Amino acid sequence: MAPLGRSLVKVLTDVHHRTIHVPRVRRVAQALAPLIAQAGGARSLLDVGCGDGSIAARVGQAVGAERVVGLDVALRDDSAIEAFAYDGGLLPFADQSFDVVLLADVLHHAENPLGLLRECLRVARVGVAIKDHLAFGALSSRLLELMDQVGNYAAAVPVTGRYLALDEWFELVRHAGGRLTVMHWPLRIHDLPWRLVTRSELQFAALVEHAPARQPETVAREEAP
Repeated sequence: MAPLGRSLVKVLTDVHHRTIHVPRVRRVAQALAPLIAQAGGARSLLDVGCGDGSIAARVGQAVGAERVVGLDVALRDDSAIEAFAYDGGLLPFADQSFDVVLLADVLHHAENPLGLLRECLRVARVGVAIKDHLAFGALSSRLLELMDQVGNYAAAVPVTGRYLALDEWFELVRHAGGRLTVMHWPLRIHDLPWRLVTRSELQFAALVEHAPARQPETVAREEAP
């Protein structure tokens, strides 16, 4: 890339970081922390797909977590939390190793979102706090994909474009063995003028807790005369 092109990319990246990334981190943390507090709080947090760890660091501070750990397929040198490499498959922790697991705009990037959510529920004692998107048809899905491409350009994160409608979210949670207990929607994440494009109705935060264990069915038998 020519020097002028590199300079332009740097300017645009700096503008994106200052006007979009920093406010997004603050508002996503402000959306997730109350969900965790409402569920009884958390002394330990695991952030799957933690990026630079800034969201988990803010959430951990807000809820008073004593341990905050991150996982990511591409570790960053500037992580704000203790972070470990992750291959995108099974989480390298035992059952209920953490009180709460964070998934902030991660599931729509996952190759296997159902498997990932199951894994997060497995290692979570309380549940999984999610920030993600809602799709309302092909047009909104295309808009979300464009937003993702811009937002993830600097970190070179692949964009897969797997955006779910509300009923698909409920199905995903149910099949993963969870139940969606709290959902905040629409969710204001970005400032004007960006919000005219990013749209609050495309953003949500939710808490997924473990579904109650199904009781075995009892069958009444009549004695033969």
